Amino acid sequence: MAIPPFDPGDFFHIDLAHGAMNTRGGQRVLVLSDTVVAPLVSAAVQNGDLTALRELGRVVGAHVESSLGGSPRAASAEDVLGHARAALALFGWGRLCFERWGEALVASLSGLPRLDEDHLGVAALLGGLVSALAEAEVACVPVGDDRFLVVDPSVAEQIWTWSREGADLATLVAHLAAPEAA
Repeated sequence: MAIPPFDPGDFFHIDLAHGAMNTRGGQRVLVLSDTVVAPLVSAAVQNGDLTALRELGRVVGAHVESSLGGSPRAASAEDVLGHARAALALFGWGRLCFERWGEALVASLSGLPRLDEDHLGVAALLGGLVSALAEAEVACVPVGDDRFLVVDPSVAEQIWTWSREGADLATLVAHLAAPEAA
């Protein structure tokens, strides 16, 4: 299946007559600066409910799927990741890259907005995005200033604890590879 290139020019429709902006799928878009979004994200983190940010990630994932013209499983990893990177950048979330660390997958975002001190809001957004694209539940755990370890949700809290205790990315990956050694 030939995957169409991501077309940012076709992504938004601006209707000045009605004062509205929509995605090509018809969803209403509000353009907000990071100074407006940051307090909302911080409040969500402080309240311990990142559901809205995870759902936002799923919405971005749905946009990616739409731009692919079908299920992400029918496309190459390069096409899926390329479209995901373009969508996140278009929405102002930064430049997404993925790295393999042995059997582990690490997402990194350069130029990400500073919304909360520990990047838990961005981690929730990425978790929703990757879950939507993988068609399986995953969590993304912040493990540095711009890196997020993609893990099964059942181990996310333990990875977060080890990270907060000072474990570096290599140590965290080693814990995942040999959990009995932890």
